[in-house]
Amino acid sequence: MKAIRSAIVAAALLCRAAIVFAQDSSEPSVQSVLDAARAKYWQDKAPDGSDLPSDVAPPEASDGARARNQVPYTPIIISFVPGISFPFGYYDASIVGGAIGNLVRDVSGVAGAGVFTISRDLRGVQGAGIFNIAREVEGVQDAGVFNLVDRDVTGLQGAGVFNIVRGKVTGIQAAGLFNISGKLLAPVQAAGLFNIADEVRGFQAAGTFNIAGNVAGGQAAGVFNKADRVAGLQVGLVNVAGHIDGVQIGLVNIAGNGVGSLGLTYEPASDFAYLHWQTGTPALYTVAGIGAPSGDWLRDYTGFVASFGLGSRAHCFGLNVDLDVSAEEAIGSLPYSSIDKSDWSAWEGWSMMRPYPSARLMLGLPLARHFQVVGGVKADIDADSLGNRVPESLKRGSGWRGALFGEGFTVWPEWFFGVKI
Repeated sequence: MKAIRSAIVAAALLCRAAIVFAQDSSEPSVQSVLDAARAKYWQDKAPDGSDLPSDVAPPEASDGARARNQVPYTPIIISFVPGISFPFGYYDASIVGGAIGNLVRDVSGVAGAGVFTISRDLRGVQGAGIFNIAREVEGVQDAGVFNLVDRDVTGLQGAGVFNIVRGKVTGIQAAGLFNISGKLLAPVQAAGLFNIADEVRGFQAAGTFNIAGNVAGGQAAGVFNKADRVAGLQVGLVNVAGHIDGVQIGLVNIAGNGVGSLGLTYEPASDFAYLHWQTGTPALYTVAGIGAPSGDWLRDYTGFVASFGLGSRAHCFGLNVDLDVSAEEAIGSLPYSSIDKSDWSAWEGWSMMRPYPSARLMLGLPLARHFQVVGGVKADIDADSLGNRVPESLKRGSGWRGALFGEGFTVWPEWFFGVKI
């Protein structure tokens, strides 16, 4: 055991000595790189040496800084342990392999190791069993656990657990748990758990949630999507957007410019009162409602009907114009006493449901930020092939007969008015 411990300590000291030697002989310090970059910037702006800051060397004195920023090139590096490699030192390279890990500067080709790879700029493929670290990547970066990139990724970044990019991603970013990036300019950002990005131009997909600043494309999550501004699609159980030009599909949809209201309407001819909830975007919203004769609301539920559908909103002359289509069902006469709580699928009421189509055109006049007076027409439809399904209590006046694509139908229209908040 003592011999093993001594061997490990000796290897660690040898690695440290190799790294120090590489840094002393060829690897620039962080300060020297920053100084060289700053000097190059000012010298490009003033090649004759005029107007340079006092702490920036004139052009003829900058060769030393350039020399310190250069390292030798070798086609192939074989690394045994970090800091011990053949050839020995700090290089730019085309092919880099390591049993445990490798540390190089720029790679134009392939870098791989059993545990990790660390490089500055990568043009090609970087792969490791545990993790990869790079300043910038153009190509493919793949790791068993995670990838870290300080600037940008152009290409494919894949990891078993997570990816983190401080700059932008142009391409595909995929991880088993989560992705975090500055800007996503990519076809796909996919993760098993979540994605976070400042800006997305592509598609985010996650098993749990997506969070982004601006999205041009779409977000899809098993639970939750959130974005400041969306031009495209959000699909999830809960969708939240500050502003959306597109469609939200989910159980709860919230948008700063969206459709979200609770409305109460009344049909004088049938004496039906309806309560409707609208949620979604102007392009596509969901609507759910329940209605009954006005006297039944406080007496019993035998005359109740329920509906669920989709709609779209337009704006015209200061009015909100809503058009929605729903499936409506008389629910008051269903046998609720026969419900078996241990087996809902066995309830005989499922086979007794006979839904019928219903359409509604509604005009809304906003009188305050969260208040509208509304009015319009609702049409319940009996299709000949389905039989008479519209409840008799909703058939007032003369129905209108018609046919479409060989299918005969009867429309029962009713005028209504009400309010929405």
